[in-house]
Amino acid sequence: MQQHTWSEEDIDYLSKLEKIVDVGSIVQTLQFRCICDCQMYDDSDVKLAFVRWFKAKVEHMSNDIYNVVEAEAKVFRVNLPSL
Repeated sequence: MQQHTWSEEDIDYLSKLEKIVDVGSIVQTLQFRCICDCQMYDDSDVKLAFVRWFKAKVEHMSNDIYNVVEAEAKVFRVNLPSL
């Protein structure tokens, strides 16, 4: 099995992410619900995978914002003020 290690960038991203979401709770949910076999990994491995996955999702949004917003236009519009 390939071993992944935390980079300084990963640690910094985790620190920022933990200010807006409960990463520990997400890790527990992934493990409890056996999502992607997370129950077979320790918390640190699942946490690292989540951090890298989340970062990739944000980068995808930044690179393809038009399609991302179009795909979820209803949710986006609800948060705009009335004209």
